[in-house]
Amino acid sequence: MQAFLWLLAVLVSLVSAVFVVGAVVAAVRARQPRLLALATTLLVVFAAVVLGARWPLVVLTVAVVTGFASRMLVRQASRNAQHALQTTKLTAAHMALLTGSFVFLIPFAWLISTSLKSDDEMSVFPPVWIPTQQIRLPEYKRPDGLNAGLSLFRPTDSPRTAPVRVAEIADLDTGEVRVRVLGDSPSGMSRELVVTRSELTKVRQTAPRWENYSEALDYLPPNTYHGLLFLGNTLLLTLLTTTGTVLSSSVVAYAFARLRWPGKNLWFGVLLATMMIPGAVTMMPQFLIFRSMGWYDSLRPLWVPAFFGSAFNIFLLRQFFMSIPGELEDAAKIDGCGPFGVYWRVMLPLVKPALAAIAIMSVLGAWNNFQGPLIYLSSPEKMPLAYALQLYQTQHSGEPGLLMAASTLVVLPIILLFFFTQRYFIEGVSLTGMGGR
Repeated sequence: MQAFLWLLAVLVSLVSAVFVVGAVVAAVRARQPRLLALATTLLVVFAAVVLGARWPLVVLTVAVVTGFASRMLVRQASRNAQHALQTTKLTAAHMALLTGSFVFLIPFAWLISTSLKSDDEMSVFPPVWIPTQQIRLPEYKRPDGLNAGLSLFRPTDSPRTAPVRVAEIADLDTGEVRVRVLGDSPSGMSRELVVTRSELTKVRQTAPRWENYSEALDYLPPNTYHGLLFLGNTLLLTLLTTTGTVLSSSVVAYAFARLRWPGKNLWFGVLLATMMIPGAVTMMPQFLIFRSMGWYDSLRPLWVPAFFGSAFNIFLLRQFFMSIPGELEDAAKIDGCGPFGVYWRVMLPLVKPALAAIAIMSVLGAWNNFQGPLIYLSSPEKMPLAYALQLYQTQHSGEPGLLMAASTLVVLPIILLFFFTQRYFIEGVSLTGMGGR
């Protein structure tokens, strides 16, 4: 019952938060200081009670009252009821988008955080989001040459005594730690002690461990040149796959959209029907074909099929080609352009958003392709990044810091690519299917 009340309180609080923020926005747009002060006060009280309450009934009651009060402020702040409703809906949409963005960013934030942690922070509970490291003392050296770490020592037999600052100068084979007391040692305590690890509390400071990235590359085989060999294979596959997909799909789509030939609609239906065939059905026949051609353990099975088009990409480009006015094509024909000239000089420049969307999706697919290299490749020097990362995981699964650092290095280029090209991707997809003839 308690869990149900908390769940209900959280849901009602989210709805009330939308109305409270909507009241603040409506008061700002209406330029009414009195209502703005009331809405701001309501927001502060709501946040303080909801975040600090320990009982679900209190949170539920405050959320309901705040929601109704905020709704009244929205109606009073806006002269037009329709404008007030529109403001609330817009605020709710933005709140929902921000909440969804936050939820989807949590795994990526955890990836970055874990890639910068030291080994002793990997399995602590509750989890640590901001990486920290033990403070090191350069004036004290350990036998391995590292600086001694700063800790607080509190004997197990006297837990009420004040902790003593010590430097960890050596780890013993018995699992104990040799420490040196810093400053004035308490009465009856020698300058150097041998204590157990449970009696020590490390003194930490916020400090990401950037060495995880360099160590992740150092653990790769020497003949891979710190992963540059895998990166080169991936870039080659990505370039050839993207080029083949864009060229072949655009040519076929242009033929289906602008040319007249017998059976065009029938063959277009057959093309769309191929999208319904599961990939598992064609996997084995395709493998047998490539093996009979002598292409096993080569990169050709991974990029050659891209030059034969893709049903979805052809459909996407066909819709774009059909939205282009026919007068442009007629004018190009009058100027002496043939079908290929119209395609290359007129049509392709007008469908750049769709080409950009297809190119981005092709890059994403080629960069993250794991199943293809798993089936066709057996030589380590021909592996792309996705397959190499899987092998790296099997070898270093006990070192999550290095594994997360390697994963970050693999996904970071593709994230940057999508970040700088998302405008073209969204434009290409959103304009698909507009118009036509």
